[in-house]
Amino acid sequence: MAPHSAIDGRWRAGCGQTRGSSAGLSRSDEYSLGRPNLNPHYSGECDLSTARYFPSLTIRASEAEALRKLAEPIKDAIFPIVRMQAWPHPKNGAGGPLARSSEHISEAFGERSLGVDLAPPIPPSDKIYKTQSRADWAALGRSEVAALHNPADGFKAWCDFVGHDHRRIPVVQWSDDPVALRTQVERLSGLNRGVIFRFRRSRGWNAENVAALSGLNFSQMPILLVYDYEQIGPRDDLTSIGIAIQGALLSSSAQFARGICTHVFKASSFPSEFTSTGEDYACLTIRERQLYDMLRASPPIVAAGIDLRYGDHAAIFASDREPAFRGVPRVDYPMPGEWIYHRRREGFYDAAMRVRGDARWDEANLCWGAHRIREAAAGNMAGLNAAGRWTTIRMNIHMHVQAQSAGAALTTDEPWID
Repeated sequence: MAPHSAIDGRWRAGCGQTRGSSAGLSRSDEYSLGRPNLNPHYSGECDLSTARYFPSLTIRASEAEALRKLAEPIKDAIFPIVRMQAWPHPKNGAGGPLARSSEHISEAFGERSLGVDLAPPIPPSDKIYKTQSRADWAALGRSEVAALHNPADGFKAWCDFVGHDHRRIPVVQWSDDPVALRTQVERLSGLNRGVIFRFRRSRGWNAENVAALSGLNFSQMPILLVYDYEQIGPRDDLTSIGIAIQGALLSSSAQFARGICTHVFKASSFPSEFTSTGEDYACLTIRERQLYDMLRASPPIVAAGIDLRYGDHAAIFASDREPAFRGVPRVDYPMPGEWIYHRRREGFYDAAMRVRGDARWDEANLCWGAHRIREAAAGNMAGLNAAGRWTTIRMNIHMHVQAQSAGAALTTDEPWID
């Protein structure tokens, strides 16, 4: 791959506005110490510093709706990283499973740039479908996702997929094949958008994969480095976790020292069950926020000049688990540093009334999700008697308050009309 011209140090991601034609600085192609320089030519209306919050989302119905219902100023202040997967429901004339997912992302986030990752391959299933057409749709979804995971020719299928839409800022797909990995990084760099590297605790922070990139020159290239601890257990020691993350952060960031790097920590402590935390009610600390506050003030991170940003999994349990079955109706209410919930066997209406009357309720919160709780507490339960709808409401409120608490001074008093 041919080298690319230098960049002007700006990245479109997080700007939150429709993009026009690119313009900016350029200079001759570079090589440094015989290493290919991966820095393409960039232009944008604002840099990544406008993004205050970096939620990770897997595109499903709940996530897409929660994102779509955020107020426009909140959308302008966040940079979601979405994991592409097959959309489960077909629609005549609307394309295949991945095309349907892309459509829902566009409807939710408009012309703003966002990070695009790839969900794990879908394992074979013995599920019995009601119709053959639904079975065929599920099989098509599995094959489409599997094709994007194919490392052939430097993940050409994945690179082509993200390349088709200028809004997609690509996440590098790790590979144990160093040639495929390096070729992919060069391909994605050639899209002139910047690249995202996600380091996962469950994969040893991808240390061996990072070593395979040695020799590539990331000079002046916009890079988003995401350190994902994934799921934090209720009894996990945050100090020990912080030391591990700090080591991974300092080690991997050295590899990209010549790039224009934005560092993001993310994790989730949202529980997988609620009987042990409180049968009817609990106030749970958002432990990822605690851990983030510890990390960003850590002397070694401060000394390294790293301005650590905050991300999470948008109040979703971040590890694999068995499918959840219907339990006691529960309504959650996220705040900047805590989640509260009320569970009522009488139903969601009673739970919503208790949340609305809780001492921690913020009357100034006018986001869509809070509005839906107000409506439910007032007796308007249309469409609100299913647990999935309340997941959407929780995620919407959580992303709203995290975007605000991360430092965005926003005016979000918008009328909500369904």
